[in-house]
Amino acid sequence: MFTDSGIEGHVRATLHRDPRIKHPELIAVSVDEIGTVTLRGAVSTPRERLAAAHDARDVEGVFQVVVDDLKVHLPAGRRRTDDEVRAAALQRLICDPTIRSTHIHVKVADGHVVLTGYVREEAESDAAVEDVATLTGVLGVTNRIELR
Repeated sequence: MFTDSGIEGHVRATLHRDPRIKHPELIAVSVDEIGTVTLRGAVSTPRERLAAAHDARDVEGVFQVVVDDLKVHLPAGRRRTDDEVRAAALQRLICDPTIRSTHIHVKVADGHVVLTGYVREEAESDAAVEDVATLTGVLGVTNRIELR
C-alpha cells in the first residue's frame, strides 16, 4: 500500500503525463489517510476535469476522488449563451452513433449542463457526458442519466 504522500506523488505524475491536461501544474492534489484524493485548482475544459478525475482514480491506493474544487475557467472568446450550449449539446448527442437513446434531456444554467433521462447501457451515459464535456462554453457536466 502506498503512503499518502506516495499516492499524491503518483497522482501528480499521472496528471503530468496526460496530454489531455494542458496545465497540470494548476491542479493541487491532496490525499487523506483513507485514500480520498481531492483535486483543486483550475482547468480550461470540462474534458480536462474528467481526465484529471479518471487519472487520479487509476492510481493504486486511491479510494475516492473529489473534484468539487477543480474549476473550469474558459479562456476569453470561448463563452456561449446557455441556449447555444444546449443546442450544441443536443446536436452532438443526436449525431453520436454510440448513443441509441432519444431519452436524454439537456438543461443548461450558467454554462453548467445537467443530463437527465435514461439509457439502456452505461456506455451510452458515459458517451453522452464525454460528448457534452468537449463542447465550447461548457463549464461543467452533471450526469443524472438513469440505466433502464
